[in-house]
Amino acid sequence: MLAQLIINDLAIISKLSLDFESGMTVLTGETGAGKSILLDALGLILGDRADTNIIRGNSEKTDITAIFFIKNNAAVIEKLKSIEIESNNDELFIRRTIRKDGRSRAYINNTPVPIQTLRDIGEHLIEIHGQHAHQSLSQPKTQRELLDQFGQYNSILTSTTKTYHELININNQINNLEVNEENYESTLTLLKYQIDELNKSAIEESEYSKLSEEYKRQSHSQYILEASQEILNELSESDSAINTKLAKCQNKINELCLIDNSLNNIPNLLDTALIQVNETTEELKNYINGFHPDTSKLNTLESRLDKLNELARKYKTRPEQLPDHLNLLITQLDKLEGSFEQQEELKQKREELTTKYYKFANELRKERVLTAKVFSKKITNKIHELGMGGELEIKIEAINNENPHSFGMDNIIFMVSTNPGQPLRPITKVASGGELSRLSLAIQIISSKDNNVPTMIFDEVDAGIGGSVAEIVGKLLNSLAIHSQILCVTHLPQVASYGHQHFQVSKNTKEGETYTEVFSLDEKERINEIARMLAGMEVTSESRANAERMLVLK
Repeated sequence: MLAQLIINDLAIISKLSLDFESGMTVLTGETGAGKSILLDALGLILGDRADTNIIRGNSEKTDITAIFFIKNNAAVIEKLKSIEIESNNDELFIRRTIRKDGRSRAYINNTPVPIQTLRDIGEHLIEIHGQHAHQSLSQPKTQRELLDQFGQYNSILTSTTKTYHELININNQINNLEVNEENYESTLTLLKYQIDELNKSAIEESEYSKLSEEYKRQSHSQYILEASQEILNELSESDSAINTKLAKCQNKINELCLIDNSLNNIPNLLDTALIQVNETTEELKNYINGFHPDTSKLNTLESRLDKLNELARKYKTRPEQLPDHLNLLITQLDKLEGSFEQQEELKQKREELTTKYYKFANELRKERVLTAKVFSKKITNKIHELGMGGELEIKIEAINNENPHSFGMDNIIFMVSTNPGQPLRPITKVASGGELSRLSLAIQIISSKDNNVPTMIFDEVDAGIGGSVAEIVGKLLNSLAIHSQILCVTHLPQVASYGHQHFQVSKNTKEGETYTEVFSLDEKERINEIARMLAGMEVTSESRANAERMLVLK
């Protein structure tokens, strides 16, 4: 349950700390006093989107903290364990800050958490029934959710939804493969032909580069031999050969070193140069001796190069890249063959999932039909308590469409007759706002009994209700407080008188600044507040006496 709410600098609230008790807590006050701000604060604690406009005046941030008792809340404790946050003595601290620059931070037991974590945990802490709940009641989605929540057949509902999403995923995979038989056969034939042609050419890795080098070598063989021999002569075989001249220089420098030893490094350099020339000479001789010109190979080389160039032009690639292109074609063929096989497997899987889906959907319909009868009867009894005649019947219609739907194949329609003898009509056709409010309240009360949420907030759900019906509403909300903590924002004294705890919300102005205050009322103050609600602006002795009687009778 909610134990404490601390608010700093939120809208017209400066500083506020409220301690809540179990049972039924009512919040009353004039319109515009700030009751909705308290609910906004709880909404932020539960992960609502933050707006910097909610920050008070010139403050830099708003800061909200809520403390919950979670000793028996297994769902929250399990969630905390999953995110590795320990509970402190069965207490849960949630803090939310929003700054002027738009930054928002959330903390659970002083551990920073994403806002989504607040939403996930908040589902198991508080359920808010807003004053406009009757508006959403006309929506098919809301009607379905109310029925499914009451039925508590979560397992079959989850299986149906899960299978639906698996079907969507399978269909997406099939569409992404984009393989049809006509394109498949023509593309398969082309790929096989191209691969066969390149395989017959037996193109080796780097073959084009090697052939090009060999062709260039053989076509210039005469020039290569003549030039090599000429270089060899210059180095060692002529009368003026370089190695002979270096040897003479070496002898001369040795004589000079005997005269001036500062020249001693030069003989070493000449030795090195002579060694390099001799090694060059040997290597060049070996090259000439090993070179075997074969002009008869030129035609063969030229023919092979022409073939490779022709294939390269045909496949729009470079000759040296032909082996890579062949590998690419093989990969495409493997993928094409695999994709067709995969598509067939996926189609088979789709058939299996479709059968499985409709099995779950049929089981879900049976559960809904049974639940609809019980739920309809309970709601009908409850609206009778709230002073309405007629009845409510939940109609389950099969969707006339072969395509699976996320939550089964049922249209769920709340049919209502607000007066005896009148025909049942869809709830959207109910004309009276007061009747729709009572109907909505009855459904909320019935559906709230088994939702396992420890705290429920009813925000002016009694709008459009008055008189003896208002007292019945107060009594019903009070009965819910036996099992759950109830927070009720109300303008009706009949409802407020059923509270176990009473807060009065007021708006005041001091030194040109407006701010909201909240007071916890004792018995005497409750009498005055309920008397105000009964009498309006001027509280009379009669209204005070009526208020006292209302509280004594509860």
